[in-house]
Amino acid sequence: MNQLERHRILRNMDQLIQNTNYEVLKKECYLRRMLSEVMIAVIEDRYRDEASKHKKLFEKITKRGPTAFQTLLEICQGNFPAAYKLLKGGPVVGFNQNQNLNVGGQHETFNSTFHPNRRRAVSANFGESSQLAVQQQRLERLSIGSRSISAEDEDAKNNNQEIETTDGKMRLVEYLEPVQDLLKVKLTTRPQRPRLLEVYPMTSTRRGVIFIVNIIKYKNNTHPTRNGAEADRDNLLSLFRQLGFTVFYYEDLTNGDFQLLVKELKNSPHLSAECFAFYILAHGNHNKGWDKIYLNDNSILFVHDILKLFNNENCPKLIGRPKLFFFSICRGDRADFGQYRSDANTERDGMINRNKEPPTNMPTYADMYICFSTVPGFSAHRDTSLGSWLVESMCKVWAEHAHDTDVEQLMKLVGKEMARYRTENLGMQTLACEQYGFYDLLYLNPGYSVE
Repeated sequence: MNQLERHRILRNMDQLIQNTNYEVLKKECYLRRMLSEVMIAVIEDRYRDEASKHKKLFEKITKRGPTAFQTLLEICQGNFPAAYKLLKGGPVVGFNQNQNLNVGGQHETFNSTFHPNRRRAVSANFGESSQLAVQQQRLERLSIGSRSISAEDEDAKNNNQEIETTDGKMRLVEYLEPVQDLLKVKLTTRPQRPRLLEVYPMTSTRRGVIFIVNIIKYKNNTHPTRNGAEADRDNLLSLFRQLGFTVFYYEDLTNGDFQLLVKELKNSPHLSAECFAFYILAHGNHNKGWDKIYLNDNSILFVHDILKLFNNENCPKLIGRPKLFFFSICRGDRADFGQYRSDANTERDGMINRNKEPPTNMPTYADMYICFSTVPGFSAHRDTSLGSWLVESMCKVWAEHAHDTDVEQLMKLVGKEMARYRTENLGMQTLACEQYGFYDLLYLNPGYSVE
């Protein structure tokens, strides 16, 4: 929905409320998949009088993506002729196409396209989502009045995705917001059979689950807004959905929110999937060997603490399962302009006893593959329109090669792709990956299942 369409709805809000019926509008929005069950439930939980619900419903529609206005027009054309005439009227008097429209205290942005690789990056940044019968049955549960929201509800609020219960606490809900799949992932026709190494199982319908945290804005402006992060959202959602992953996506979490959601995730049945992935995009830094991430409330989350949350000791559900971690953060504030190589001698560190049999006890950290968008001490780059370099290059490479290439090789290709990028002053970025006991090969096998 563009600014003009959004402005037309908000400017005529009172007349639209007078000329539409809340119950009919709510039902039509749901049946046309413009609003989800949980979105409607949140409105009805928080607002008791129908006028407030009615207004909030229209405000929610303004945040529902590029086709929302046309869908609303179709609803009004068939049910509310007067409202249809209001929306189809001429240019809105006093509207400036370039103005920033603020709804409910939040600036609305929506970008549902995959962003192709650019020749040059333009910015380096500091620190850094029959059927009708089923829907009708579910609609019957959307009655006016109080309603508790359970963890089984399937969807999320749009915009900043803060999914809350009536007591204000965060809740774990699969992210099902629609995203246009201009990014097309090639599908696997038959699984790879390597000669030397074993492969992690990745052929069931419960392929994987990914938990994504995208910190865009910071309270009290303690850090700059991460412009372009919405593009990362769309690209990651499109990629992992096509890979068959269940997606949990959240924006602008505080430390309390994060800990609560991770605890719920670890106690949920979702971790029975064959693969677990964790992706966080935020401002960060690296100091005295420690990588730290800044959350929305400026609290600090350490990378080693995240890894500890999902190791074999603290998350036994994931024992033996591949665990992927992606940290799109700065690890310092130095810009990398490249250097000439110098000769260096190498020495052997320590002695190895090759005669001992390997012990049978289980390591604390195993089956973990960890990727950082940059190396310690250096900044990570994010284009204000196209998103972060890591996400952009990763989505491009994985879409093209995930059908026949294992994850470690994929990330080597991502690193080579990202190494081509330059800022206007020729700044660059180096991908950094490491593994903790990640000894088998992980093929994602998009579109392939033996079940």
